Amino acid sequence: MVSPAALFPVSYARELTLSSSRIVRFEPFKRNALVTYHNLQQADYQEYRWLLRHGSTEEWYEKPPQAFFKQMNALEGSGHAPADLSPVLDARPVSLETPKLCASKALTTPTDDDVYDCMAGHTIDGGYAGTCHQCSEQKSEALEATDLEYRLITTTCQASNPFIHGAHFNGRQIYKMTRHGSREAAIAEAFYAVGVNGWNVVFSCVTRVGESFEDRDGKVKKVDELWQLAEAEKDEKVVRVFY
Repeated sequence: MVSPAALFPVSYARELTLSSSRIVRFEPFKRNALVTYHNLQQADYQEYRWLLRHGSTEEWYEKPPQAFFKQMNALEGSGHAPADLSPVLDARPVSLETPKLCASKALTTPTDDDVYDCMAGHTIDGGYAGTCHQCSEQKSEALEATDLEYRLITTTCQASNPFIHGAHFNGRQIYKMTRHGSREAAIAEAFYAVGVNGWNVVFSCVTRVGESFEDRDGKVKKVDELWQLAEAEKDEKVVRVFY
């Protein structure tokens, strides 16, 4: 594997894409990685909600204790924000021998995705059955005019101090979030994180700029299609997320 585009092939809506996992060789960096292609679920979002909601980008964190999550849920339920997360002050992220990469829909769905089940009464002809080319073009143009925000969550282990070769693989897990303005930038970062740094990429999602976790404190609503982020959201507190 020599490029981000080859690692993250574009996948259009309703194409038959089966979940799969395989070992991929990153030739430029002489590294193997376990790459999985599958859809992320609500449980995956919940696993990293604490970082998406309360973390800062480009900082390493340890996962908070259970007491933090209880406090977080209680304060969010009452309309208050929990205390800020404290980053790892002396972060020493190690390079894993065989990192893992989750290539989710957030990283493989293009902005010119197909639109099915036309509700506007357009005539459907040619192409895949059920594809409305007029709706697809309109949604694509709207999405291209919408500022999107791509987020990645990477993980690795904190190296022991003093460093003991081999022992660090059982060290404490640390997490980092990065933010990007396009799919191309996000997949390039994921490619570099895994191939060069040897870090896991475990979660990715897309939100609309101005409606993200820092901007709104309401409920999170998962959207089924990327183009839905180009549509207006009536509730000004809701955070819409595609993953």
